[in-house]
Amino acid sequence: MNKADYLAFPAVVGTTGQYNNMRKMWDGQHYKYHVDRMGKTKPMVDNKAPRTYLHCHLKLKKIQMEQERLMELERDNRLLVSRIARTMGTKGGLDNWNTYQTKHSVNADLRNRELVKESLENQAILKKIDMTKSVYDHRKWLNDFKVTRGYVNRLMKYPEPPMPTKKHRVSSTASS
Repeated sequence: MNKADYLAFPAVVGTTGQYNNMRKMWDGQHYKYHVDRMGKTKPMVDNKAPRTYLHCHLKLKKIQMEQERLMELERDNRLLVSRIARTMGTKGGLDNWNTYQTKHSVNADLRNRELVKESLENQAILKKIDMTKSVYDHRKWLNDFKVTRGYVNRLMKYPEPPMPTKKHRVSSTASS
């Protein structure tokens, strides 16, 4: 905007005389009043940088976790160095003895008695199985099969040819 926009009496044609000075004075006062008011107004848009908070830049939890990690590394390193020093100080030999002692179980005796009882029962059952004779007779089954085959052949329209009997060959080494 320029100064002409704030004139009290915009002049189309420049005039001379006493009114010209009065007009300049009024225009100057009006413009000065406008400039003062514009200087006192506050901006509506906040274009300043946002506030920075300490907790956004200084992450204390991250620093604490890093310190804890470093402390753990230091502790592990100290343990490792002490183990290496102890190993270097010895002349060799076994140092991996297991000194763990098992605790006596309350039910161990009962379980052992049950185990002995079951093993005796199993031995008795095995003895009975060994002493019994087989009820299966393959010769009787073969005879029953032949009888049944005869019945089937009599009922068939075209009976099957008889099964060839197996002849045992005598090997040449046995006859010589």
